[in-house]
Parts: sequence; structure tokens; C-alpha cells
Amino acid sequence: MYCWGNNRSRQLGLVDKGEEDVDFTQNDYFTNQVGVRKVACGGRHTLFLQEDGIALSCGQNDYGQLGRRTDTSSLGQIHSLEAQTIVDVSCGSNHSVAICSDGNIFTWGGGSQGQLGSGQFPQHSCIPRKISVLSDIRIIQISCGHFHTVALSEDCNVFSWGKNDFGQLGLGKQMPNQAIPQVVKSLKGVPLLQVSAGGSQSFALSMSGIVFGWGKNNAGQIGLQSDPLKAGVFKPYAVSSLRDKDVIYISCGDEHTAVLSKEGTVYTFGDGTQGQLGKSSITHTSVPQKIEEYERQVSQIACGSYHTLLYVLTSNQIVSFGHGVQVKLDDHPPEVPLEPETVFTSKDLKDISLKQIFAGNNVSFAISTLQPQSLK
Repeated sequence: MYCWGNNRSRQLGLVDKGEEDVDFTQNDYFTNQVGVRKVACGGRHTLFLQEDGIALSCGQNDYGQLGRRTDTSSLGQIHSLEAQTIVDVSCGSNHSVAICSDGNIFTWGGGSQGQLGSGQFPQHSCIPRKISVLSDIRIIQISCGHFHTVALSEDCNVFSWGKNDFGQLGLGKQMPNQAIPQVVKSLKGVPLLQVSAGGSQSFALSMSGIVFGWGKNNAGQIGLQSDPLKAGVFKPYAVSSLRDKDVIYISCGDEHTAVLSKEGTVYTFGDGTQGQLGKSSITHTSVPQKIEEYERQVSQIACGSYHTLLYVLTSNQIVSFGHGVQVKLDDHPPEVPLEPETVFTSKDLKDISLKQIFAGNNVSFAISTLQPQSLK
């Protein structure tokens, strides 16, 4: 397990490092542990899902988002979930969500916008609790925005709950925040492969490669031309500019989006003011921009709040672009916003065999298939 970026709330999960800004480094805690399946990043907290279904948390806990009664930000197991086998996790700004092997969902943390799906609007909830209204529905995937959550069921229904000020729940106009999961009716009957949520936007990817987007679109982050007179897009629309791109995966940042094509090409759109689109002299755009430098070479993508990661399979490299300490891969990373010049930083992995990459709010993680004894 490797990590880099902002560690000011100890959200990188490093046991013996007190640095606030961390360069690419190995997390020794996981060296002799069960492998990590997924890392989920919140505003200032992180969840680690191990291969054995155990969930750990670290970072800020002011809303109970660690799922533990603790005054420390250090890495620790969420013991109230130890009777469950967790298969997926996701984080919003101050809430956390987990799916169990039986398809049930547990939520905890801040819930003032309804993002816990409990039917109530609690400010603080440190104990993971099951969403009872979904008990008879097998959920297979979840994704959290800042204050909303979208979930995909085994029978390809999309459920959403939480804040809805920009239509990010996809339920239509004049719908208030929802504290109970609601079906996104306009997507019923569509065979779906993935759901993805960003700051205040949401996406669904169909098995045929059609991308549906809805929610906040001030920077064109859902791939539709933005309208300053509209607060957002309140129901899912097919993104026509992506129809011929053979999209197989979507990742969302705060106000930008990246998609990966079947052939290994990356397209980005939305807010580019911090360099997170990988293009110079672009501020906002709803038109997908091809990352030409790595065309047909990429196997994984991950969007943080204001940066983007690529795993370039052909050269075994992690590539990062965007703003701040989260892109500290090289000895001299950019410390300021990258406009008008976009700066790519990269990390040659040498003997590291990469499994997966993850990104969050000014943080990044990479999981290797085999944990080396020391970082070279």
C-alpha cells in the first residue's frame, strides 16, 4: 500500500509519520497484513477495505465518520462491523457507507442532509446502522458525493438519497433533500454497469457504454452544456458527446469528470482551473478532452477533488495532474495551481506490480499486488 498527499488529519493512515504533507511512501501497517481491496476517501477521513471483508478507518471524526467512538485520528478497525463481511465502501464529505456480502447497506457520520438514508437528519452518528428500507434489495455498488449517495442494485435499479440542491439525486425538479433511498425512475429498465458520484453530480454507465449524467453542471462536469440560469440537471440525460467513446469506467472529482474507454484512452471534462483536466489553457468545458499523451495506454483512472490519476499500463507508471500536494510524486511537484500550464508528474513503479489506484480530497493511494519489504 502506497500513499501521498495531505495528511493533516492523519487521513493517510500512516502509523509512524507525523508529516502534514507526504510524498509517495509505503504504508508499513499493511505490509504484513491481509491485502487491501479498496480505499475510499472522504473530506478528511479514509476507509480501508481489506480482502477479508474487514473495514478500517482513520482521519477526522467530528461527525462520527470513522464509525468508532474515538478521540484519535489513528488507523483502527470499525469493530461494530466485525460481524459483517464488507464488500464495498464509499465516503462523502463527512459520512461513510458500506455494503455487506448479503447486500445490506450500513451508514454512519454526518446526516444533516439525509445522506445516511436512515429516514432522519442527524448531525452526528458514530455507530454504523443498516438502512432498513433496503433490506430486501441486494445492493452491489455505492458511490458518495459530498452530501449524497447513489447505489446500484443487483437488478439494475439506481437508488439515491441525501442533498438534492442541484438535482444530484436524479428525481426531478422541486424535490427536497431525501433521508430515505428513492428509486431513480427514469433509469428503470436500463441495464447498468456502474454508478459514480462527484461533489454534487452523479452518473450511471449502461452495459452498452451509454453515460447518463445529472446534478450540478456549473463547469460542464456532467458533459452537458452548462446554463448559468439553471441550478442543475434534475434527471438523468444521456451524454451524447460520449456515445462513440466506448466508455467502460467513470470517475468523478469535485467539479470534474474523467472517463476511460475500452481501448485505454482517457477523456476529461468539467472544471479545469487547477489543471485537473490535463489540458493547458482550459478553464471549464463540457466537451470531453482526450489525454493525447497517453492515448490507448491507460488501464485505470481515479479523480480526486482537484486532481486526476492515471495508471499507464504500458510503462507501469502512475501519472498525476491537478493542484496541490496530492500530486507529489516527483522530487519537485507543483505547489501552486497549474493554469495556464498543465504539469504532469509521474512515478515509475520499477519492481512494484500495481493493482489499483484511488484518489480523494488532496490524497492518493496505490495498492500493489505483492507488498515489498521496503520501498525502493
